[in-house]
Amino acid sequence: MIGGNVQRTSYGLCFKRGALQREVTAMRFVRKRTTIPVPFIVDYLVSDDNENYLIMELILGETLADQYGSLTEDVCHIIIRDLIDITNQLRSIPPPSRPPLVCGLGSIPIDCRRIQLNGSSSFGPFDSVKAFHEELLKFSNLEFPNQETESAALSEIHRLYEKPYRIVFTHNDLHPGNVIVDANFRIVGIIDWESSGWMPEYWEYIKSRFIYQYRKRWGGRVMARVFPEYEEEWEVDCIYYAHRMRY
Repeated sequence: MIGGNVQRTSYGLCFKRGALQREVTAMRFVRKRTTIPVPFIVDYLVSDDNENYLIMELILGETLADQYGSLTEDVCHIIIRDLIDITNQLRSIPPPSRPPLVCGLGSIPIDCRRIQLNGSSSFGPFDSVKAFHEELLKFSNLEFPNQETESAALSEIHRLYEKPYRIVFTHNDLHPGNVIVDANFRIVGIIDWESSGWMPEYWEYIKSRFIYQYRKRWGGRVMARVFPEYEEEWEVDCIYYAHRMRY
């Protein structure tokens, strides 16, 4: 987990420069309610020049991004087993409101690069999954080559969005760079919680396949077996990939 804006210090600690308060809140929230291996937070500081620093436990191991070439079938089985336990724990956390909101932790707007490709527009919160889907479709600004293609695509999107979905707590960035493993490929850390929040139950899966270089091996061999029930949602998300103006 060392590199970039994360640096190692003494006494088994590290610090992350530029960490947001929403990440600190999420890490404490998840540690309190689950046994998921989230780094222990020592302190969160804001300097005189308004720079944020998160001081936390150093988790020893390597990210799966560093071990990506080692994803054999046996290794995938180990990782899948741990990820099923981790995601089940997240999805078992009771939503804080009735009805639950689709939002970041604490009813704040959603922070998701899958949605906000330009990184600037606020998105949500929403009082229902239906409201989230309606705004997602408008916000995505889809373009189609002809009316026939548009009609077929929108029909598939609307058909899927008629399904009832639970709202569950979601890491919202479960790619190999955020999963730390030991020498035996057991997961010993999940990091980068700034995008987490309350999302439709399928979102963890489709967001995990957002980064292009991870879609096939990570998405197809690992996450598709963690969430086998959401392949139809992935196919509809591919419609967004194919027709969104900015991807």
